Amino acid sequence: MNDISGMAGRDELVPSRYALQIGEIDVLVVSDGVLPLPTTMLGYNADAAIRAAWMQGMFLPPDAFDWALNVVLVRSGGQTILIDAGLGADPELNLPRAGQTVK
Repeated sequence: MNDISGMAGRDELVPSRYALQIGEIDVLVVSDGVLPLPTTMLGYNADAAIRAAWMQGMFLPPDAFDWALNVVLVRSGGQTILIDAGLGADPELNLPRAGQTVK
């Protein structure tokens, strides 16, 4: 896992972790990477031409998009709760940009 106390790593385009406090509860969101998905999964019942025009208007590629995967850690009352442990590191899945939490 990345060191959450420091600045973004040299190879990070954007920070991969965000912390916020809600009352006395600390919430930490850590990126587990991205899962590339075909755009047909986005609005699967939408007309293909309308979906393609929307993707173009959002400056996104017409054939695939990156679905962000996040792990959430909550600290409150002396307890730490991990919400979702991420995708994992199964090499047979062949997802090199996902499952970053366990690396």
